Amino acid sequence: MPDPSRTDMRSPHSAHSATQELADRIVTAIAIGAYSPGDRLPAERDLAERQRVSRVTVRGALKIVGELGLIESRRGRDGGTFVTFKRVDDASPDTAQRILGQELPQLRDFFDYRCLVEGLVARTAAERHDSAQAERLRALLEAFCETNDASIARELDGQLHDCIMDMADNHHLVAQSRQLTARATLGFGSEPYPVESLPRARKEHRALVQAILDRHEGDAFRIAQHHFTLTLAIMEHSLDGRPL
Repeated sequence: MPDPSRTDMRSPHSAHSATQELADRIVTAIAIGAYSPGDRLPAERDLAERQRVSRVTVRGALKIVGELGLIESRRGRDGGTFVTFKRVDDASPDTAQRILGQELPQLRDFFDYRCLVEGLVARTAAERHDSAQAERLRALLEAFCETNDASIARELDGQLHDCIMDMADNHHLVAQSRQLTARATLGFGSEPYPVESLPRARKEHRALVQAILDRHEGDAFRIAQHHFTLTLAIMEHSLDGRPL
């Protein structure tokens, strides 16, 4: 694993490049809906660990994005760095398209592997879950389908899939799934959830949960495998307007 402090040892030019690169990735994460207006970004330490850079690099990147008007800092007990309601296209046109254009050719092959792993998680969950887990999964599905708030949907989506991983009851699968999620989300670990993606997500979550609860292992595998292409579809939509 690369040393998280490596940017401190680089030349000033390299450090600047790393800072700008991270700033561009944060802009892209906001553009694709990995962070929604009003969301609080992870703390500097968490961002540094996820992106494998120094906190100095994170601080510089946040300063650049803040100067674009896309994030703002708030002080106090509930303070932190929050996404504003400014449109990314107005603040930094073409940044997301450029970053996605660089990332997507590699990510398309990667997503095939991710979908296979997540299909296996769902298949195993269908086989092994108990009644208490089934009840929790039903409740999470209901809450997800009732919200029109992208931030809440993202949080509930994480809880729903965590519940499915608990059902699978295999820590190796869980660890692999989390690693794949980080890679699939540009290193941020936050699934993109623009509002326009919610109808498809609701439909697929309903089908996935039903297959798991009915113990239809093959259906659970197939539905999950397709469902996890949604993140890629969102990125492709952001790049060239492909339908979700």
